[in-house]
Amino acid sequence: MSKKLLNKLHSYITEEKPKEEELLKYINELAYSNEPADRTITTRFSKFKRHIKETHPEYNDEFLRKVAPPRELTLSVIERNKEKRNGKKLVEFDQDIVDKLYSWKDDPSPLKKMAFLQFVSGRRVSETFDNELGQIVRKNDKSVKMKLDKKSGQDKDKYFTFQLIKNAPITNKEWKKMLIDTRKSLVGVDKGVYSQRINKCLKRELRDDISSHDLRSMYAVYRFNKENPEKQNLTGYLSSILSHGDTSDSGISYSNFSFVEK
Repeated sequence: MSKKLLNKLHSYITEEKPKEEELLKYINELAYSNEPADRTITTRFSKFKRHIKETHPEYNDEFLRKVAPPRELTLSVIERNKEKRNGKKLVEFDQDIVDKLYSWKDDPSPLKKMAFLQFVSGRRVSETFDNELGQIVRKNDKSVKMKLDKKSGQDKDKYFTFQLIKNAPITNKEWKKMLIDTRKSLVGVDKGVYSQRINKCLKRELRDDISSHDLRSMYAVYRFNKENPEKQNLTGYLSSILSHGDTSDSGISYSNFSFVEK
């Protein structure tokens, strides 16, 4: 979502100090501005709510519960997402694709290096771009600590531990150093522009049906096939290694990827 709308909301609250009813009306006007798609509307409400919660504590939780799109619109978006997910084609990849990504560790292109770092860690493109890193885990050279996206409350500032792919040609210390060094070469690049560039790089240099978010799916499915001695089911395994909540079914959305043994 454009930062322009969030800036407008922030300026309105800061300068006008509106009453709750006035603020709700303004939020609705922003959410529906420029004839957005239904999914865009729901995303805007979510972003507005998060901004108010984090930046304007004068508005309580009872008010925040009112910052939401109509229920019927939300249900419609959920249903369409299910249909879209169920209609996705199975995306297959094999060890050749994995090895090509591994080879990008030593490529001079910062975009290829970042794609490698993202794949072997299973992180989101935004997380590798600028999220804060934790201390090196000494007892396991495949463990990495980082603050993650989509966390709130007490978890917002918490460092989460995740695992690099076991057979990836890199340790946690090397991964952290390479990420820090590669980030420096991208200073001044907008996050949105960076995401577009890395997606173009993947479609041009790897395969035209793979995007940056797909690297996260591939990481999870590859580990499911190579590092799952207890034979846990796909959804449960993916949710556990991707730092989803215990009751989350988000792993379902990654299940349209399949690793093919040669």
